[in-house]
Amino acid sequence: MDSQADTARVKAATATLRADFYPRPESLSILLQLLVSDESIPLRQLAATQARSLIPKHWKNLPDSQKPQIRQHILQKTLAEEQQLVRHAAARVITAIAKIDLEDGQWPDLFDTLLQAAKSQTPRHREVGTYILFTTIEALEEDMSAKIPQLLDLFGKTINDPQSAEVKINSMLALSRIAILLDTDNDQASLNTIQDLIPQMVGVLKQAIDSGDEDRTTQSFEVFQTLLGCDSAVLNKHFKDLLQFMTNIAADTDADEDARTQALSFLMQCVRFRKLKMQGLRVGEQLTLKCLEIVTEMGDADADDEEVTTGRSALALIDILAESLPPSQVVVPLINNLGPYVNSPDPDRRKAGILALGIVVEGAPDFINTQLHEILPLVLRLLADREDKVRRAALDTVMRLAEDLAEDLGKEHAKLIPALVKHLDNAIKQLKGSDDKKNMDTVKACCNAIDALVDGLEKDVINEYLPELVPRMSRLFSHPDFKMKAAAIGALGAIASSAEDGFSPYFEQTMNSLSEYVQIKDSEEELDLRCSTCDAMGAMALAVGAKPFQRYVRPLMEATEEGLHLDHPKLRETSFLFWGNMAKVYKGEFKPFLEGVVKAIFESLESEESELEVDLGEEAADLAGKEVTIGGKKVKVAAMTDDELAAASDIEDLDGMGDDDDDSDWADLQTITAVAQEKEISVEVIGDILTHLTQDFVPYIEKTVEIVLPMTEHSYEGVRRAAIGTMFRLYAAVWGLQPENIQKWKPGIPLQQKPTTEVVKLGEIIATATIAMWGEEED
Repeated sequence: MDSQADTARVKAATATLRADFYPRPESLSILLQLLVSDESIPLRQLAATQARSLIPKHWKNLPDSQKPQIRQHILQKTLAEEQQLVRHAAARVITAIAKIDLEDGQWPDLFDTLLQAAKSQTPRHREVGTYILFTTIEALEEDMSAKIPQLLDLFGKTINDPQSAEVKINSMLALSRIAILLDTDNDQASLNTIQDLIPQMVGVLKQAIDSGDEDRTTQSFEVFQTLLGCDSAVLNKHFKDLLQFMTNIAADTDADEDARTQALSFLMQCVRFRKLKMQGLRVGEQLTLKCLEIVTEMGDADADDEEVTTGRSALALIDILAESLPPSQVVVPLINNLGPYVNSPDPDRRKAGILALGIVVEGAPDFINTQLHEILPLVLRLLADREDKVRRAALDTVMRLAEDLAEDLGKEHAKLIPALVKHLDNAIKQLKGSDDKKNMDTVKACCNAIDALVDGLEKDVINEYLPELVPRMSRLFSHPDFKMKAAAIGALGAIASSAEDGFSPYFEQTMNSLSEYVQIKDSEEELDLRCSTCDAMGAMALAVGAKPFQRYVRPLMEATEEGLHLDHPKLRETSFLFWGNMAKVYKGEFKPFLEGVVKAIFESLESEESELEVDLGEEAADLAGKEVTIGGKKVKVAAMTDDELAAASDIEDLDGMGDDDDDSDWADLQTITAVAQEKEISVEVIGDILTHLTQDFVPYIEKTVEIVLPMTEHSYEGVRRAAIGTMFRLYAAVWGLQPENIQKWKPGIPLQQKPTTEVVKLGEIIATATIAMWGEEED
């Protein structure tokens, strides 16, 4: 059979069903009949999935005389269903019907029927009964609160089911939903019951891990992630023991790697959600040292690869611990215990030690700075290690140190830059072609380390190194690897930024070498390289000044404007940042571009945010890549493969998000979207522009306040921070527009010179927003 033609027929049939069949109430009756009677497993599952979506539309329109029979028939067939995926899909159908019926006072015996099924002597009945109870609790939420004592009594028994692991998992899932509903302040008895069941839930997780059941292991971990988001009282009684259990799993080299990474993920969430509890229990040192040992398992793998492994997850946990807990509980124990690692004859242990040192810098830069005199000799020694993977890890640590301690690390330039140049030369010399990943990664790491380090160098210092650094970076522009080019270009941009007009002798040749990368757009890699190039050129403009850069302005403005329309979020940010740099360099001379620039930035700031990407299956193939609106939220659609579609049917935490009419599920999702990140940049750039072109910006001031002020309440802290900063910059700019005698403020009350009405009003607006943020912000 022609697969393309078959696919076309399926799509055509699906479109016909949606247009002509599903809008009719009888379509629900037919689908329910297929669910309970058809012999085809895939068709029963499909019928259940489609019926579930139609129940809110058509169930009330079915004849009341038919409903008792339909309810009974579906429940009986579901209890007898042998296929788990079909059982779960049918259970969701029952839940969808129950949600409507119970609100209308119908199907009053359902709860007792499910309790009876959950207590049945037949394991299959217990599996179905507990699962439908779980989905019913999930769907009806507060309406099930009165039944919590009965449910806890039931699940306290079924979680120890002697025959069915599925019953145990269903019980855990249900208990996690009850924990969400629990009024811990007014229902101490139920709270005590759930607390007493935590050890048994841990037992279910352990059994799933020991049996190698990946699906149930994942479901069990998800339950504990859910409990972590509930009232802290739910886990408090056993929290320390739970931490120890998860730590033991993470450290168990005989356990499945996926279980270990999930245990580390849970521990990361513990630090995020229960930071003060973790600090009070003083578990930071134990976790840090356990993670340090786990990092030794990384072998030859790079720390920045995207694949999730126990080693990388352990590094991530050390990072979060350093950021969240006091240095005395994380960084101090780490440094005190580094000796056996960095001095070990085993290169994997030396690598683990230097990687862990680098990863804690961002979380505790002030403390690391006090230890820099002891740390630097160690770093320099490992930069000269005989093992490539250790040297590579040391390069990463230099980069991290420089990113957060650029000025202080820059004082050691005489030791660091020659060492970095030596590594760069050796890696370039040993390059065997575009497939030589090891040496290419080393070259990129050297470029990144130089990029970060030169930011902390004074102009006269960096100028001494220009003859060594600029030619080396420039030679890499012709390498076929796009990421290597980008690393070299980024480093050269940083060099130019620090060297300022000292870069002038290299400027023209560098711009000529980079010019070909400003227009490339035929692949994602080319667009990434275009970003790096435009960023570097913006830095060079700031370095050499307005006159030398003049002839490049218009073509680069055109190229960056085009970049807004190439469907590449990073390139859009790059365009805005380049415009901000041009405003800084040219000030009033940038006025010819101002209208178009402000228009584009305003459009960015007013754009709607696509908050999620969802998979809707083969039927949504024609929507792939597009955005639809679900629950009032913009959602990007991605097509699913057949395997993904089958797997998705068994994911409990997502299955049913669309059941509820309210937005509660969506409100809990804290997603930092590409659009939000772009808005952070856009807000900062509009601040640059209004600062450097204040007089010319006057026509846009009112609109700026209108757009930027509400962004002080944005869900993403980066946008809030940028927005309030820009509002203060706007106030300073507007203040400067007043008559000169008012500008010269003198202390004392009453004011000797009162600001203009516009300035007073703007000040009140900003003060109100600032005070509101003070009450909410942690940063």
